[in-house]
Amino acid sequence: QCYAATDLGGCVAYECEEKNGMHFMDEYLIEIVDPDTGRQLPPGEVGEIVATPLHNPVWGLIRYGTGDLASYTEEPCPCGRTSHRIVAIVGRSTDAVKVRGMFVVAKQVEEVFGRFEEVMRYQLVIDRKGARDELLLRVEVREGAEREDLVQRLTEEFPKFCRVRPDGVEILPPGSIEEGAEKIVDKRKWD
Repeated sequence: QCYAATDLGGCVAYECEEKNGMHFMDEYLIEIVDPDTGRQLPPGEVGEIVATPLHNPVWGLIRYGTGDLASYTEEPCPCGRTSHRIVAIVGRSTDAVKVRGMFVVAKQVEEVFGRFEEVMRYQLVIDRKGARDELLLRVEVREGAEREDLVQRLTEEFPKFCRVRPDGVEILPPGSIEEGAEKIVDKRKWD
């Protein structure tokens, strides 16, 4: 497997035989950055892949934003290579919302809720109280679901995937969330 971008001239990162992430190629300066500020992020945080090709001085692309969201690691690979690796491409910057400085990506949210058979539909509702983002999980469950247990498990599992702890979990009866309703509802108002 390889991560490629036509605008960058092809393969930018590749997977070795260990299948433990995609190694950054030496011909590119690759950064994972906050799309809003351009600030480079530390390992493990999700941000936009930005690349500068070093192999063609005439090209002139500097810090090209791909629009893809990923995280990376600096840990050495079992194959022996020491280059940084893309751990996971989690979506597009248009498929994400920032909550308390962390990206919540639609694909990661689907992965969390996909682990719970009793969940029929869900919504994330993001609002702002004072200077703090608040995250509410609205969850429509099947009849007979153990509600208190589900609230506890969702509260524990959600941050493992999305790195943000929900402020609350609202359990709803079947039919409460319309089919096709937005899964991420951002109620914050920006001046």
